Amino acid sequence: MNIVDGQLHANQIGPHWQTADLETTLNATVVAMDAVGVHAAVLDEFTGLDDNYHMLPGSYHANGAWRPERPFSELAAATYPDRFVWLTRVDPHDPDLEEQVARVHAKPGCAGIRVHAGFDGGVWRDPSFLQGGYNDLFAACEARQVPVFIMITPRLDTLEPYLKRFPELPFIIDHIGVSWPAADASPTERYARLDPVRALSQYGNAYLKWSHVERLAAEPYPYPDLMPHFRKVVDAFGAERILWASDHTQAVKSGLSPHPAPYSHSLHYLLDSDVFSAAEKEWLLGRTVRTVLNWQH
Repeated sequence: MNIVDGQLHANQIGPHWQTADLETTLNATVVAMDAVGVHAAVLDEFTGLDDNYHMLPGSYHANGAWRPERPFSELAAATYPDRFVWLTRVDPHDPDLEEQVARVHAKPGCAGIRVHAGFDGGVWRDPSFLQGGYNDLFAACEARQVPVFIMITPRLDTLEPYLKRFPELPFIIDHIGVSWPAADASPTERYARLDPVRALSQYGNAYLKWSHVERLAAEPYPYPDLMPHFRKVVDAFGAERILWASDHTQAVKSGLSPHPAPYSHSLHYLLDSDVFSAAEKEWLLGRTVRTVLNWQH
């Protein structure tokens, strides 16, 4: 099986990534992926956040818009075009919005954009988002078929107007679409958070990134209490609209989960599961992300 990781902050792999050169970090990434049997990955590069929650590296353009830089991602895609594609950000209020979407889409290896504000999914707190202020951004993405990954928890309902307005634009809902941490919630309460996620399955352009189960599950690896609920989500969306992701550099951290997950745990709870068929695993672990991103390698 050709396994594809749907999200990897690979520029943070290795104990000394902040001081290591990009090639050293890229080599460490390939070693880590090979060790667990992951062939390819979607990169989402960041080194930190500025005061406005923009993911660095990047800077403000002369016209006032935030413009990201993705040197590690561009190096990875150029060095291993069969193994890496990457995401970027586009300021929804950029005066040169259409030109900017076209520019980033033309970059080798750039497979989509990610809409994300801080670690709490705060994009839904942006008044302009609630008032349709992202219409121009999503229209430009739909016109060029640039998929949109979006962190929208816990207010998935705020995405519905855009799902309806842009039916030909794939929206990939980040990180299961639920809030964390869930450690203080009862099993009933924690899994009730998946109800609004399943509700969005009615929209054919809604996709789901399935990651960070270690933050949702009550029991440790291989998360047996979670698997029946995952089954219900797959039944709602179909395996062809769910893509697996490890988010390894974040999943391995303690703090947000009582079960910090090494890379192997993030993969093998699903790869070794008897809850899903071989055909479903093929979609979940690679075919979905390649299809939605039109990634041919």
